[in-house]
Amino acid sequence: MTNDERKEIVRRLLAEGQTLSQIQDYLLKEKGDSITYMELRLLLSEMPDVQLPEKEPPKTASASAETGPTPESGGKLSISVNQVPAPGTMLSGYVRFASGAKGHWFIDEMGRLGLEPELGSTKPTQADMKEFSSELRRLLQQGGEM
Repeated sequence: MTNDERKEIVRRLLAEGQTLSQIQDYLLKEKGDSITYMELRLLLSEMPDVQLPEKEPPKTASASAETGPTPESGGKLSISVNQVPAPGTMLSGYVRFASGAKGHWFIDEMGRLGLEPELGSTKPTQADMKEFSSELRRLLQQGGEM
């Protein structure tokens, strides 16, 4: 798929309010195009006319308010693992922290953990990162069963 084709799809999906991770999923599942988060961000830098969706945490907060309050202020940790790791990684996935921060995580070929915050998302807190690393370690020790 050419970058021009990607730009057309990305422009349409952003106009529909899709997040970057949803766009990545769409490109992989519907078009068979495995684009990394960083490649998508670089593509967006070539598209100054596109409008990125507003931050999502307020939507999440209003959605939880509609369904009733939760004991935690921001929710709970959620980690997913990509079926096909991003290029240059051994494992990769998506994380939503209890504080509402979101990002794409990866373990590179040297075994180093990395985290790329989702565009427009807040930074995870120290407590978020501690919980994330503990939970990811637990999941990996179980063989990745989510």
